Amino acid sequence: MQTDPNPMKSKDSPSNSDSTESTQSASPFPDDVLGKVLSFLNSDKDRSSVSLVCKDWYNAERWTRTKLFIGNCYSVSPEIVATRFPKITSVTLKGKPRFSDFNLVPQNWGADVHYWLVMFAKVYPFLKELRLKRMTVSDESLEILATAFPGFRALSLMSCDGFSTDGLKSIATHCRNLTELDIQDTDIDDFNGGWLSCFPENFGSLEVLNFASLDSEVNFDALERLVSRCKSLRVLKVNKSITLDQLQRLLLRAPQLMELGTGSFQQELLPGQFGDLESAFSNCKNLRTLSGLWEVTSVYLPVLYAACTSLTFLNLSYAALRSVEFGNLIAHCPNLKRLWVRK
Repeated sequence: MQTDPNPMKSKDSPSNSDSTESTQSASPFPDDVLGKVLSFLNSDKDRSSVSLVCKDWYNAERWTRTKLFIGNCYSVSPEIVATRFPKITSVTLKGKPRFSDFNLVPQNWGADVHYWLVMFAKVYPFLKELRLKRMTVSDESLEILATAFPGFRALSLMSCDGFSTDGLKSIATHCRNLTELDIQDTDIDDFNGGWLSCFPENFGSLEVLNFASLDSEVNFDALERLVSRCKSLRVLKVNKSITLDQLQRLLLRAPQLMELGTGSFQQELLPGQFGDLESAFSNCKNLRTLSGLWEVTSVYLPVLYAACTSLTFLNLSYAALRSVEFGNLIAHCPNLKRLWVRK
């Protein structure tokens, strides 16, 4: 949803007093046919435009919309959203302005998601996906999210703050259908890595797991068991606490990965460990994106060569490579389309 400051204004919804005009412009399609046609519209802008045609189209768009995009959490209230769209299953919500990433916005500025979640719990118990960017999220909010939506599947927190690993424990414990847990560039109170052990032993639905933003060591045994159970896991991004021999064990259990964010490359490998890691990378035939690579040096580049053939995106933002080493790595990436480096 491309939000208007007040999406319930008359320009979005034909006025009841203008009944003659509404009747003349009424849709010639039966409601069920019109609803079916509108269900094929995926663009937020197209759906917003359709809702302006007439009252029938407005109502049809209202009842068939399941995904909501709000680019500014202050542009519309939760009450207005809940009144207008009764069948939302996926919400993307952005809060603080973009320049807040540069510490130009004071702490406790706002953009708190809690009130939104309280409202969603009342009107959208069937909510499945929530993607937040630059929002303040508390552990209490995450507990509501984990317990109020039985079918919840996907949580993405990008550049958010206000919560801790205790909130992640609630998500891991209660969200039995979770397919995505994506934590990016997030300021989190990282008490310990025990939250990974809160996933039930019979849980295996994850397709995306990203905890690269966390600082503390994680329970690797719990992580290894989780990766082993999640046969559909296609994205795995670990933090710097994961050693190279641990990364090798994870790759053996998830050769189907399409996107990998590695741990730190500071560990000194024995000759046998070097060969095992190189073999594990070569076994990842579907790998398309490689990131992380914290402080990787020329010593470890050969272990990556076997996985480079299929890469289309390579993120070297944290790699300490010289120009010659950089050239050697790129030479092994014939299908590369995107490359990120840091000056």
